Amino acid sequence: MKPLRILLSLVFSALLVFMGGQIIGNIFEMSPTFPTIGLAAISLIPTPRGCACINIFTAPGGVATPFTWNMQYLPQFLSFTNVVPLTSLRVETAEDGVLHDWTTAGLPAMANFLQPGAMTANILQMRLADGELSGRNVTVSGVTSAAGVIPFFVSSDNKGKIPYISKNAVALAGIPTTIKNFTAVFAPTMATVTDRAEVTFKSGHKQTYNMEDLRNLSGIYQEVQTVCVNNINSYISEVTFTCAANTPLYILSYRL
Repeated sequence: MKPLRILLSLVFSALLVFMGGQIIGNIFEMSPTFPTIGLAAISLIPTPRGCACINIFTAPGGVATPFTWNMQYLPQFLSFTNVVPLTSLRVETAEDGVLHDWTTAGLPAMANFLQPGAMTANILQMRLADGELSGRNVTVSGVTSAAGVIPFFVSSDNKGKIPYISKNAVALAGIPTTIKNFTAVFAPTMATVTDRAEVTFKSGHKQTYNMEDLRNLSGIYQEVQTVCVNNINSYISEVTFTCAANTPLYILSYRL
């Protein structure tokens, strides 16, 4: 039965692509060949891993090209293909203000947090909330860096209560920088030899980690390892970074 379902799904998808090409060709009084090929190419873009992903929007792409769309809810996850890197991505709500204002470097640094299993290449999945938050007036905007369409997907696996918020910071060279009240702090450019992160746990225990320690520990919670201090269990009071050079920090926390 499974092979039959797969065959029927492929036939149905092909039919939709063909019909879509015909409709677009009739609307713009052109040959349906090119829109059909375009729709077929878009259909081959892999869908991000997640629960019941919905293709909510597709950015047309282009050099320094802005895009925006609105939703009436805040999903738990926002996923997209990063073959064409974004210059920026911003998520805000009328009720909460700006929740995320990611940069080109910040997006891959904070992506795929707590995702088990191998992620599809060039897929970035961002956590927006602890579940789907209804009754939110959401605006998502950003800027693309080059030509190429970018499909965006949303998904949730439960009803949520609290949105996440992200902030950008910098650990200045040689100056201890302390972060409190966080869910995770990402430091992708920490130097292996010179830089340290001293974690103070709520139990009073203190532990100093280097970059490789943090990367290896992240593998407890996710397949794709990253340099981060993970406080999803809320058992850390603070972390102090001491770095030899200015080091970007990307902070994820609940918006209380």
